[in-house]
Parts: sequence; structure tokens; C-alpha cells
Amino acid sequence: MKEWLIRDVEGVEKFFPLTEEEKKAFKEVTSVYPFLSTSYYLSLAAESPAIRKMLLPDLRELDESIQSKGEDDPLCEERDKKTLHLTHRYPDRVLIVTTNFCPVLCRFCMRKRNWKRPTFFIDDPEIEKAVDYIKKNEKIRDVLISGGDPLFLPVEKLKKLLFKLKEIDHVEVVRIGTRAPVILPQRLFDEELLEILENAEKVWINTHFNHPDEITEISKEAVRKLLKAGIPVNNQTVLLKDINDSVETLERLFRELQKIKVRPYYLFHCDPVKGVMHFSTPISKGLEIVENLFKRISPLAIPYYAVDGPGGKGKVQMLPNRYRKEGNHYIFRNFRGETFKMPDR
Repeated sequence: MKEWLIRDVEGVEKFFPLTEEEKKAFKEVTSVYPFLSTSYYLSLAAESPAIRKMLLPDLRELDESIQSKGEDDPLCEERDKKTLHLTHRYPDRVLIVTTNFCPVLCRFCMRKRNWKRPTFFIDDPEIEKAVDYIKKNEKIRDVLISGGDPLFLPVEKLKKLLFKLKEIDHVEVVRIGTRAPVILPQRLFDEELLEILENAEKVWINTHFNHPDEITEISKEAVRKLLKAGIPVNNQTVLLKDINDSVETLERLFRELQKIKVRPYYLFHCDPVKGVMHFSTPISKGLEIVENLFKRISPLAIPYYAVDGPGGKGKVQMLPNRYRKEGNHYIFRNFRGETFKMPDR
């Protein structure tokens, strides 16, 4: 495997020493949930306690008193599959999970169940099946390509999928979910990859900065290269206990993202995934943070706070309750907490 991928304690300790508890967690947890990181992301973890928590194995991942509240696939992605790799839930959108490979295994991953499988990449016959399904369903206008990380697919495979989607008239948007700008921004310095993304024409990037410490000069340059290629960049943050669950941290993150022209799109409530529950916060915590963000930053820098309903119920976007109806009038509450009334004309 490439030298920039680190899998073991010895590799990690070239960047920073581990405590005895961290070594114990490494030994016990990785027998169930493996460890993988890029050397770049480990270099950030050496300086950032928040990144270290997102990256290193934790004994709580195996603690049944915590994890029994989670499920392997709480969102029922497997149940709603129409082909081996394609899930169709919303009328106008489909999800294609192209691989379970990602160069960094984030401990809060919503598809942690796939870590237990041998590494897979979507093959050509399955690309054809997914594309054929989309062609036959003309209501589908939005395709989300996810993983693992699709930007680490073999480049010819990614090109084939993107260019086949480009040819389907009723597909208007192709979103690629990737952490490449965060965990290995050098990936976006590959001119062949950038040319494919640009020429595929319909591509948007949804990336995944969770903490201000992840925004570095090299990640900013990666984003600039995407923008220069005409590719819009949105961000999806997961609300994580003791990592970013404060208004100060998220204000700084969203301000910094806005400065580099990355739109904060979603703030996700942590999904109830087995092996991930120790990162979960109360829903009320997320609403409280968003309420306070409205007092501090422009709405352009505030993402939707969203819960993805267990059992495949789908995403629900939430905002603080800032209005109510009384008779033929609406009562509004502004960012200062002041109220005012307007008629329902």
C-alpha cells in the first residue's frame, strides 16, 4: 500500500506519541473497526486535539452500554437499494455508493458497517445497471455519488460513471461526497482528475470540514482549484460531542468556510450508528447552537441543521422556532430576541 497511508500504531507514533490507553484502544478496537489515515491528516492530528479525537480508535466504540442504542444501518440504505450500489428513496434523487475505500477512516462514519467488508470499487457492469436504472426513471434529476470516497476511485472508473450521467438529459446535478479537500487535499492537484470533474459539467462537490483546524493553506488551495474549474463546493458538517458542539467552534468554522467560498450546507445531527454513539449530542444542543449562530453570523454562513430519520424516513431540516401564527397575524422573533407582528395578507 502507498506510503502515505498509515494503518498501525508504529506509523501513528512517527507523528506523535500515544498514551497507554490509546495503545490499548488501538489493539482492541481495530480488531472490529480498523484504522486508516493519510500522513497529511496525521500531521494535523499531531497539532489538534479535536482532529485526534475524530481519528484515533476509542474504547467507547465497543462499549455496549453506549453502542446498543445504535444500529449498523439505521437509515435503511441497504433496504432501499434498487441495484447493488444504488439506493432510491426521494422521488428526484438517488444515491450511488461507489466504494467502501476512504484514505481516512473517520471514527464517526455513518457507513461504519462497510469497514468490515473487503475493499470494493463499483465495477463496470454495476455502473451500467445504475445508469440504466436512472435512464428509466425520468423523475431523477439529482445523483449523489458517495462511498467511501469517490475521488479515490480508479480515475477511468470515475470518468466512465460521470460521463454516462452527463449524457442523461433529465439528470441535472451530480453531487460527489468527498473528504479529499480535508484529508488529502493534494488529490485535487491532479490535473487529470480536475479535467474530468470539469468536463463532466454537472458536478458539484459536497465536502466535509468538521473543525476549523482542518482548514489549512493546502486545503484552501485544493478548494481554489475546484472553484477555478467551475465546480461549486458545499460543506456538510457533523455535530460531534466534545469536538465541535459549541457555538464558538462552529462560528469560526463557518466563517472560515465562507471566506474560501465553501457554502456551509448541512449541519447533521450524528446518525444513530453502532460504533458512533459516543459522538452523539442531544438534538436540543444543535438547535441551541443554530439559534445562537443567527445572532452572530450572516444566514449565508449558517447551514441547515438536519436529522436523518431512522428507518429510512429521510432528512428533516430544522431551524429555531422564530415565528408563530395568532389569528390573522404572524408574530416574529428577530436575531436580538425582539418580537414584531405582521398581518397574513
